[in-house]
Amino acid sequence: MEKNRSVNKIKKRRRLIALFIIILIAFLIIFNFIRKKDYKINYQRNDYNIEETYNKEKNYYAFIISKNDVKYFTILSDKHFLTKKLIYDINEFNTDNESCIAINSNKAKFEPLCLTADGQISYHLVSEEMKEKINYNQEEFGQKINETYFNISVNNTIYKNFYIWNYHGFYRINKDTAEEISIFNKDIYSPSLTVQVDKYLFVPDYEADYYFNKAYIIDMTTGKLSSWNLDESIYFDSAVLGVYNDEFYLVDKHEKKEWKINISKRLIEQVGSESKGGITYQNGFIDVTMNKLLYQDNTFTGVLPINYVVENGLYLQFQDNKMKLINENPTSIIKYDEESIYYLKNDSLYAYFLDYGEIFLMNYFEWNFNNTNMIFIY
Repeated sequence: MEKNRSVNKIKKRRRLIALFIIILIAFLIIFNFIRKKDYKINYQRNDYNIEETYNKEKNYYAFIISKNDVKYFTILSDKHFLTKKLIYDINEFNTDNESCIAINSNKAKFEPLCLTADGQISYHLVSEEMKEKINYNQEEFGQKINETYFNISVNNTIYKNFYIWNYHGFYRINKDTAEEISIFNKDIYSPSLTVQVDKYLFVPDYEADYYFNKAYIIDMTTGKLSSWNLDESIYFDSAVLGVYNDEFYLVDKHEKKEWKINISKRLIEQVGSESKGGITYQNGFIDVTMNKLLYQDNTFTGVLPINYVVENGLYLQFQDNKMKLINENPTSIIKYDEESIYYLKNDSLYAYFLDYGEIFLMNYFEWNFNNTNMIFIY
C-alpha cells in the first residue's frame, strides 16, 4: 500500500513538473512575441551578405541576400521566431543562363532563389538542368478531382471553399461538396458590393431599389446563409474601399458618407461625412476629404508587405524588388495574400503558391464574359 502511494506521489510530481514546464514555455513564447520589436541586421554566410528585417506590425521577415552584383530577395509572412539570424548556410548552383541559391535554416523553410539575365524568377520557372542540380524536394498541393459541377470543370480545390456567383446566388464547391445557395429570384449581373472578410461573405439585398438596408451573410466554412437588417440605409451608388482586420470600409457616393462594417459582430459605424471627410488606408490610416473618396481611387494600399504586378508576366513585388512567377499575363486577379495569388487566364482559374508553383483549379465558360466579383475563396 505504501509502495503504491509513493508511486502515485512520484507520478503526480512528474505531472506537476511537466505542467510547469509547459506553462513556462508558453509564457516565454508569449512574452517574447509581446516584446519582439522591429529590427534590421546584417550578417554573412558563405561570402553572401544577408540583410534580415522583421516587421512586427505586418508580421513578416524580409531577406536581401547579395554577393558582388548579385542580389536575391525573399519574405516569410505570418511567422514568428525566438531568435535572429535565421539563415545559417547558403549553397550556390549555376548553369549557363541561371544562378540559384539554396538556403539552409533550422527555423524556416526557404524555396530556392533564382536569377537570370532578366532578373529574379521563381524556382518553378528554371530549366530542368537547374532543377536536377538543386534536387529540391517539391511537393504537390491539393487533390485532383476531375469532376464537373454546374458546367464548371473542377481539377483541384486545394482544400478550399469556392463560391462562384451564378446571378441569383452562389455555387459552393469544395473537395466534398457541390451545392447551390440561392438568394435572389431575379438575376443580378453585377454584384459589385459583395465583400469577403475572412470567412464571411457580405451580400447586399440586390432586389431592393436604389438603396439597401438588409444584407445576407454567408459563413464560407459551412455555407450557412443568414440575413442582417442594417440600422442604416446604403445606396447602391457606393464603392468598397478595402478590408482591414475584421472590417471593411465603404463610401456611399449618393449620401456622401463613409461606413465601417464588421460582419462577424454585425456592427456598422459611420466614419466619414461631407463636412468632416473620411479615412483610407495607405500604409496606415490617413484622413482624406470626402471629395477624394468620391472622385479619386482611394482603395486601400499597403495593407500587405507585398504586391503583385502584371507586366509581360506575373510578378511578386516587395519594395523595389520583383520576382517573376509566370510568363503569361493573367486576364484578371481574383484574390491574393503574402503567400498565394488566384487569377484567371480567360475562363480558367489558377492559384500560384510560392511553395508549390502554379496550380490549375477549374474552368467555367461564363468567366469569358463576366468575372468581376464572381469568385470568392476561403
